[in-house]
Amino acid sequence: MRNIILIQHCQSEHHINNMSGGWTDTPLTDLGRKQAKLIGDKLKEEIVDNNEYAFYSSDLLRAAQTAEIIGNQINLKVIKNKGLREINTGIAAGKTKDWARENRIPRKNSGFDLDYQEFKDGETWREFYSRVCSCMDRIYEMEKGGNLLIVTHGGTLGYIIAWWMKFEPKRIVNAYFSSSVGGITVLSQNSFQQNVLNKFNDTSHFPLLN
Repeated sequence: MRNIILIQHCQSEHHINNMSGGWTDTPLTDLGRKQAKLIGDKLKEEIVDNNEYAFYSSDLLRAAQTAEIIGNQINLKVIKNKGLREINTGIAAGKTKDWARENRIPRKNSGFDLDYQEFKDGETWREFYSRVCSCMDRIYEMEKGGNLLIVTHGGTLGYIIAWWMKFEPKRIVNAYFSSSVGGITVLSQNSFQQNVLNKFNDTSHFPLLN
């Protein structure tokens, strides 16, 4: 049976300096590095045989640095994959949250719209989900039944879960999985070959960090 361990990257500079997320490429904070080390400590206890896992990460700094710290602790080499990035925010990348609020494309309605493009040159939600699903299909096939450890972003992580649950795009209009910084999620298959969400957004490895 396959296990997929998903980790949302740890605290990044964009969380504390009013920068937008998406493809804005910011490094981890000192706290984020401490959080990543704690995740590595936890995984050392939970992963019995590291060689059973292929380790993938988004290539954006905040995810790649989280993965590097974890990889050094559990002795796994990280494979960076651009397909695991957060949603492409187009011209908002590198801009402040204030700039993003003032320059996003107006919504046509108040509900969730799969084909809404928030920023010029960015992805719609449908395009984002399609990219994540295609990326995971390629990784899944490449690793041929092996276990996966993946460090990625909040939106991407939620869409990986939706991919695992075989959601058609229309399903994500009314459902979303909202994880948090450094959270660990575990997916698996049971004896009936059903895809299972075993654990979602576990942050029990974090004490009160200052």
